[in-house]
Amino acid sequence: MMRSRWCVSAASLLLTGSLAAHVLAQPVQPPNGPRRTDPAWHALTGAKIVPEPGVVIEKGTIVIRDGAIVSVGADMEAPAGARVWDCSGLTIYAGLVEPYLPVATPPASGPGVHWNPLVQPERSVLDGAGATPEQKKRLRDMGYGAAAIVPEDGLFRGVGALVSLAEQADPSRPQRSVLDARLWHVVAFATAGGSWTAPPEPGAAQPRESSYPGSKMGSIALMRQTLADAEWYSSIAAGGVPPAGVETNDALAALARTGSEDQLPLLFDVDNELDLLRADRIAREFKWQAAAVGSGSEYQRLAAVTATQMPLIIPLNYPRKPRVESAGDRESVSLTELMAWEQAPTNLRRLDAAGAGGPRKLVAITTAKLPREQNFFDNLRSAIRHGLSEERALAMLTTGPAELLGQSHLLGKIAPGYAANLVVLKGGLFDKDREIRDVWVDGIRYEIKAEPSLKPEGEWVFGLEGAEPSGLLKISAKNEITFEPKVGAESKEAEEPKAPAEPAPEQAADQGGEAEGGEPEGEAGEAEAAEGEEEGESDQPEEEKKEKKKSFRAREVRVLENRIDFVLDGAAMGAEEGVILVSAIVEGGEMTGTAELPGGTRVRWSGTKRLGDVAAKKETKEEEEEQPPQVPETYGLPFGPFALSELPAQEPLLVTNATIWTCGPQGVIRGGYMSVRDGKVERIGEGTPGPADGYRVIDAKGMHVSPGLIDCHSHTGISGGVNEGTQSCTAEVRIFDVIDPDAIGWYRELAGGLTCANQLHGSANAIGGQNSVVKLRWGVRHPDEMRFEGASPGIKFALGENVKQSNWESASRTRYPQTRMGVETYIRDRFTAAKEYAARKSAPGGHAVRRDLELEALAEILAGERLVHCHSYRQDEILMLCRVARDFGFRIGTFQHVLEGYKVAEAIREHAIGGSSFSDWWAYKMEVFDAIPYSGAIMHDAGVCVSFNSDSDELARRMNVEAGKAVKYGGVPPEEALKFVTLNPAKQLRIDRWVGSLEPGKDADFVIWSVPASAAGEGGLGPMSAMARCERTFIDGREYFSIERDAQLRAAARDERLRITQKLLAQQKGRDGDGPGGRAGEAGAPEQEGGPRPGRRPRGLDRFLDGQQASAMETYYDWMTLNGLDPFLTRAGECGCGDCGAMFAE
Repeated sequence: MMRSRWCVSAASLLLTGSLAAHVLAQPVQPPNGPRRTDPAWHALTGAKIVPEPGVVIEKGTIVIRDGAIVSVGADMEAPAGARVWDCSGLTIYAGLVEPYLPVATPPASGPGVHWNPLVQPERSVLDGAGATPEQKKRLRDMGYGAAAIVPEDGLFRGVGALVSLAEQADPSRPQRSVLDARLWHVVAFATAGGSWTAPPEPGAAQPRESSYPGSKMGSIALMRQTLADAEWYSSIAAGGVPPAGVETNDALAALARTGSEDQLPLLFDVDNELDLLRADRIAREFKWQAAAVGSGSEYQRLAAVTATQMPLIIPLNYPRKPRVESAGDRESVSLTELMAWEQAPTNLRRLDAAGAGGPRKLVAITTAKLPREQNFFDNLRSAIRHGLSEERALAMLTTGPAELLGQSHLLGKIAPGYAANLVVLKGGLFDKDREIRDVWVDGIRYEIKAEPSLKPEGEWVFGLEGAEPSGLLKISAKNEITFEPKVGAESKEAEEPKAPAEPAPEQAADQGGEAEGGEPEGEAGEAEAAEGEEEGESDQPEEEKKEKKKSFRAREVRVLENRIDFVLDGAAMGAEEGVILVSAIVEGGEMTGTAELPGGTRVRWSGTKRLGDVAAKKETKEEEEEQPPQVPETYGLPFGPFALSELPAQEPLLVTNATIWTCGPQGVIRGGYMSVRDGKVERIGEGTPGPADGYRVIDAKGMHVSPGLIDCHSHTGISGGVNEGTQSCTAEVRIFDVIDPDAIGWYRELAGGLTCANQLHGSANAIGGQNSVVKLRWGVRHPDEMRFEGASPGIKFALGENVKQSNWESASRTRYPQTRMGVETYIRDRFTAAKEYAARKSAPGGHAVRRDLELEALAEILAGERLVHCHSYRQDEILMLCRVARDFGFRIGTFQHVLEGYKVAEAIREHAIGGSSFSDWWAYKMEVFDAIPYSGAIMHDAGVCVSFNSDSDELARRMNVEAGKAVKYGGVPPEEALKFVTLNPAKQLRIDRWVGSLEPGKDADFVIWSVPASAAGEGGLGPMSAMARCERTFIDGREYFSIERDAQLRAAARDERLRITQKLLAQQKGRDGDGPGGRAGEAGAPEQEGGPRPGRRPRGLDRFLDGQQASAMETYYDWMTLNGLDPFLTRAGECGCGDCGAMFAE
């Protein structure tokens, strides 16, 4: 069994520590001149020391020698010979550790590369330049001493490394730069753009590797195939050398299991909480240890994320502040967006409280995925205000990432033997007004912000020499100066003058250095200020206006050492035209200076710093900021509107006095009853049910009960694209890898009585992906809990215009096949390959045959273990596939759409389980002009098992009415017509043992309908009436929808929207961040104009680099919206190939 990557033996740690001092002092490059003699022995004394989270030394000393910490403790004397740094009044923390820093890395090259350029596990991040000097400086300025760098692009991106953030100032005196050259294999669900990218140049072929994968399910399939290939490669390539006939593959060799305890884990970079769960499934399938770089939205599925036990690296990329100022703004923002803005800062606190990160709670914080890095500490302080303890926050910046990176013996603490990585601050690490003075990396001091020799901040009462006080100077922390003349009789206690601090030579006072975030604050202390002007007018009476103080803003403010210079506008102050040049010298609490008027006259003046309400106001403001935000603790699943706080109870039920459409042997029962227990139908019959003790009784007098409706062709709830259309055969992709349980379509369909759906791949290629049969279990914890256990696996095939790209631009039509003849030839070729593959696998020595996920799925069709669901329209193509099935000896599952199926019904009856058709669609493209609404009835009369499907999130809300059309067109008896959306699709999916009819022992999936009297009688449409209304929907005996609960959820959504909107409107716009211009709201990140959401790839029109393309698509998008068409939904009949759904997919 492979030893854990995150378990480091004590022996190895001791060995590392004993060798470190000897290894570090052995330069290879000779010095070009005298050797540098910078001292490597330091003592930092008199500081408050936080050696690790939860431990504080109020006044202590740290001794550093040769880049390592020698000792740390209270009341220690500095050793003789060490350079002493007086840190009195300062606080020292261990250097922070960045666990995830993406950097540019050269692509892998050479004969052993993988066929797909997104797969480059053999490359190392150290093949490139690594972290740039700018990246290192930015992190150092924030307090970081080490960073795990990773390649920034690709699917298998390469191997990450842990590096020091020290600069190599002198190659002849090297510092340790690489702490661990092999951390983990970095992977992500990356795509190559797929079929939605711009076409190649005319005449240039589009190679397979340039477009595949084009969807999220495609990237998962490529990831699974690569890991399977690595297992195969390691089994056959003894000693790393493959046998004859197998090419050397450096990519697979890099991932091959060697049996070593040092097998690198996988680090998944994911875009959302559902992708994190998908990553966990892959890691478990292939038995790889894994960690994940999250998205910041883990709180939205907290229980499922925590259950993975994966170590987590969490970004602080809060959603932007929603705009709600106007009615249009409020209409355009969803409740989910509002809730995410409010809840995102609670993410770390919730993860920590839930025990995320495995038994050792390995959760670290990264600066990655932020729109602007200078907001990092603003957002972290927001997380602390939202309940994360400072101790745990510190652990997530130090000891957590150190342990996650396998360097808990070297990083994250201030202790003997650890790297001398330190952060020296004025104030606490999480204080808003803290100042990072120094950062030490491997014993080298980097000055971040010098201690100011002058701190003029405050209010200064001034007057001309020998006169009474005549005005007030207000100086902000940023050295912005406001001048208020005529203070009047205000009495303030003046600060007692102190001896001036001895200024450091050639050192700017609180200016001219660099702010945290790495941007200069101004040259020589120059502060930006507006032109001096009288502030605001008011509606006060004239008498009050006269008494109102006037104030003027100074400009060209310069603070250097103990001197201040600034300029005032003479005309604005009532003097002659020109400027007043003011300069002063500050000594303690006294200020003396001169003012030169525009005419050249000089006057002397003096000022005294006053105490009193200035500090009090600041303290009051800080107290207001420290008030914990009021955020709801619970929010249900899925995150957003209509969420359920818990799954509905599976209680004993007794439905009485109902008209029950069983769709089974008992037919339609009038005045009947049905009892349910443990999610199964217990009894069903006519008349009185007997004792009702222990049952929840539902009196359904005047109502109808039907089996839950089943949609045999759905594209609802598929993340990251419905089509993997980049290749003609993508049998390796699986829809169930990308189930989206949050899709609002599920809830809307529940409200229409739908309980089960067949999620299908699109129709962009001849052989598409594997299907997913789900029950509409709204509010489940994990996407896999929607899957219908026991359903026969299936796969999507397609014929006709979509496959041969008939409606594409000529320049885009580069993929084989381009004709209907080519489609048949290609399908036959793939089945032949699958047959040969199965023969090799079953032959002696078949274990050595490479596992091919594509051919594996096709071989299951030939073995009768997987059903084909084929998108088809024309009779000739339907006959063609029937003959292919006959020749290869398998039975087709369903022909989907099958609008000319009425012409060849006998062939469908013989070679397929049935046909799943539209009820009355026609003429929406050339190949469907022969469609007729009687097709379903004709096929039914010919003995074909017929179902009606939706192929549309919208149509799926009213499948009962679709079934009624079989009565209207063709005169199918109502009881049989209802089976078109209940029992028949269940048979087609081979799930009729459990659902499709109401019979004892079957799943209690049923719907209660209110039906108008005109449709309720004998021979009436009953639940198929256009006026029928779904009152309650049950799945497994749980009530997932009811009219009453829906009203409650709607009211709750309205109240929640109003509450958050009011909170946004009442809240102050934002506050200054650590870096210049950085601002963050109380909850979430600042409002930003344009750009993609932080941590997400660009959506919609943002993907178009060409402005003309973007403009054209925007016009089309607007046209669709104005005409009531939802561009986010796929077009019925096109199987995911229509409208803007693919472009706007997440």
